[in-house]
Amino acid sequence: MGDIQAGLNTNVFLVAGITVFLCILIHFVYKTFFGSKKKEIFKDEAENNLGAPAEEVVSETKSPQNRVSGKSKKRAPWKGKTEFSHPWHLKNLKGHPGTVLMADFSANGKFMAATCDETVTTVDSTSIAARLHKPRDRRLSPSAPPTPSTPQRISSKELAEALRPHLLSPERMWALGYPLEIEPNSSKAVVYINPPLRSRPLPHTTWDVNAPEFVPSGSQGDSGRGSWGSTPRSDSDEEADTVDIHLCVRCDKMFQITREGEYLKKESCVYHWGRLSGDRYACCNAVFGTRGCTVACFHVWSGTRPGMNGPLEGYVRARSPRGGVYALDAEMCYTTAGLELASIAVIAPDGRLVYKSLVKPSSPVVDHNTRFSGIRPRDLGRATKTLRDVQNDILGFVGTDTILIGHALDNDLRALKLLHSAVVDTCALYPHAKGFPLRRSLRALSKELLGRNVQRNTAGHSPLEDARAAMDLVLLKVHEERANRARKSNQSHVLQPYDPLVSAA
Repeated sequence: MGDIQAGLNTNVFLVAGITVFLCILIHFVYKTFFGSKKKEIFKDEAENNLGAPAEEVVSETKSPQNRVSGKSKKRAPWKGKTEFSHPWHLKNLKGHPGTVLMADFSANGKFMAATCDETVTTVDSTSIAARLHKPRDRRLSPSAPPTPSTPQRISSKELAEALRPHLLSPERMWALGYPLEIEPNSSKAVVYINPPLRSRPLPHTTWDVNAPEFVPSGSQGDSGRGSWGSTPRSDSDEEADTVDIHLCVRCDKMFQITREGEYLKKESCVYHWGRLSGDRYACCNAVFGTRGCTVACFHVWSGTRPGMNGPLEGYVRARSPRGGVYALDAEMCYTTAGLELASIAVIAPDGRLVYKSLVKPSSPVVDHNTRFSGIRPRDLGRATKTLRDVQNDILGFVGTDTILIGHALDNDLRALKLLHSAVVDTCALYPHAKGFPLRRSLRALSKELLGRNVQRNTAGHSPLEDARAAMDLVLLKVHEERANRARKSNQSHVLQPYDPLVSAA
């Protein structure tokens, strides 16, 4: 009985061993034959992908649907993450953008290699070089024109200290036509106007050689001792005393106007509104000396004459210090009394609007000068403030030490009737290449130094735009001077080689 039990146990172990051996053998055969076939299939698929036409691959990468930004690439989920759940798979197969096709160990068994169905793109060397130099090309893009360096932020106190050397002296203000007070604490001013450079031909004057000689004749009761001046004055003499003769600033013709603002003769003004560039006018490209291209109803004058003007009344000035730096620009229109203030704008160094207002002229308007001032009849129709109101508003934040900035600021201060000594004029800050009395225009300075087009609107100038342009020109000058001082300071700290001869001297 025991022998039978032992034989059964032996048979069980033998059958189990044979079964295990057969399983191992079947597994080995399956792996040997079917595994090699799968490898060949994977290789064929990989070769087919590699052998795909380059045009299709490139077009596939260039399609806008497949373009992914840098941020979306970083946030794109791992496609194979949902196909594997075992931690070992998630750890070792991480990073494949496509489906894992095959995985195998190296010869020494220490490393594992895997392949996936990632799309293969062919990129030529020129595109690679362009990609490598892309940041540099972006900085030096030829399409964008070079812009001037932007002035760094500076406080009002630092800006005021930096502008002290550029304040106009009284002599310079006198030469540029700024209003100066006759005596301290006075509301009267005096203005000196330089004779203008004639860009237009002088009016032609005819002389009659056959005219009779003019001999002053006295009254019938004149004894010959010069007592003819005591005779009663006629109506024509009294009328002559109330009539002023002015020179038209547009066509250079003389015209007469009464003290009440009435023209003795209504005559049209034919002129060129553009500047003379070379021998041609900028408005119509006509040759110098030709008839004007624009017709106005009346002749106009500026309110001042070449030489000494004064004493002029109605001027005001600040009485107490308030500090600060502001840029100011004003627009004027022609009245029977000359140029009068019509619009004004004041800004801070950061470009913030401080004050802006329309002004109602005190005299009848002859020409709104819309082409340059931008003022229309409807604008002055809704103006409520007078010149005295605007003066009070300006003196509310402008003190004796406040620095005012502007382009040709003498015209603005004369129209505003403001006496002020702390001024910075961009005409003097950026002088003309041919020297005084020529001045560079604000449009040319802004275009050259700021890369900005101003005064291009055919509807007229904007005082706010002009004030900001003048402020930016001054800030640019201050920024350049500070950079030059810093550069010189750095150069002075560089150690020089020791020279015994220089040291001995």
